[in-house]
Amino acid sequence: MRTSPQAPQVEVHGPADLIAAVPHLLAYHPADSLVLLVLSDDRPSKVTMSLRVDLPPPRHRRALAHQLLTPVRGEAGSVVLVVVGGGAPTSSSLPHQSLVDCLEFTLAAAAVPLTSAIWASGTAEGDQWIEYGPAGRTGAVPDPAVSELAAACAAAGMVTFASRADLAAVLTPDAPEALSRREALLDEAALRAEHDQDREQAARQGLLLITRAVTTSSARTTRMSDADVVALTLALTDLWVRDAALVFATGPHATAAEHLWTELTRATPIPERAQAATLLAFSAYLRGDGALASVALDRAEEACPSHRLASLVRSALDHALPPDQLARIAMTSARPDWTPDTPQWP
Repeated sequence: MRTSPQAPQVEVHGPADLIAAVPHLLAYHPADSLVLLVLSDDRPSKVTMSLRVDLPPPRHRRALAHQLLTPVRGEAGSVVLVVVGGGAPTSSSLPHQSLVDCLEFTLAAAAVPLTSAIWASGTAEGDQWIEYGPAGRTGAVPDPAVSELAAACAAAGMVTFASRADLAAVLTPDAPEALSRREALLDEAALRAEHDQDREQAARQGLLLITRAVTTSSARTTRMSDADVVALTLALTDLWVRDAALVFATGPHATAAEHLWTELTRATPIPERAQAATLLAFSAYLRGDGALASVALDRAEEACPSHRLASLVRSALDHALPPDQLARIAMTSARPDWTPDTPQWP
């Protein structure tokens, strides 16, 4: 399950408007997906939550329906289901009718109102949409790029990608030769660090190094040097430092920190890449960008399949845990007793 980014609050009216809003709510145009939209109880034209999942095989429909119910049950409002792709309609039925029936039954049993269910061939201009049920309204998707929501997202600096693959390309690792070069330097730095007997002092220095990198990230106009990448990567291998760095997901340096974690995710060899990628996922998730959080977690899990913090954030994402709840859980344990109280701390 993938939660939506926090797109600007713009009202939508009718099935066509809703489908055109989906790529902006998710940050990319989905394919072969089920998208669940929660509409505000007091303003039914406002989307308050978006969830996306791959279209499941038949044996997983019931489990998926109950999984989707968990985050939706606590929301005050009604639900719209959008099936994107997954086949073509026939003269007698729409694709994944049985999935929609299963979800409708599950939502009704939990007293969650279902406003409508819609099949769409895609979310681009001109794609066909058809409403499930006897009404069977149909139409074409308007151009998502010229909607009010598109303008608001652009003004907020949010990018809508053509596909999830295009979004994932943002975190494409650096060239293999660069990663190999840094891996060798990292080995040398780690050997030198083994002789450091004062682990707490080393952690303090590492945290201050991370803090300086975050606070200067916005002003930097050049890529980090190999030495910078290695020093920051080595600092983040200390779990105290890594957990303390979670604090940067909030406050005045949150955007700068996210830029730094993005750069480090591309620049760091495996398995150490998992640390920066997980920090990026955590930051994106707290910002409400479930799509970027998911891609960053993919990178973290590729680099280190058993990474515990990545597993925690993945579980929160899959169960649509509200970002503020995850923030409280993480921040409670993120700041060690020795964290310096200086003006450098955000």
